[in-house]
Amino acid sequence: MSDRAPQTWECPTCGDRLNFEILDDERFLVAWSCVLCGPIRTTEPV
Repeated sequence: MSDRAPQTWECPTCGDRLNFEILDDERFLVAWSCVLCGPIRTTEPV
């Protein structure tokens, strides 16, 4: 077990590296996905 906080590019579930894809560059919409465990999240500035 590690005491360090997860990095933004690490999956919060399994710790594997996240992949990202830019969905809309005008709105800065990005999809983050984990190949190992499968969750997909999107981020967009407010």
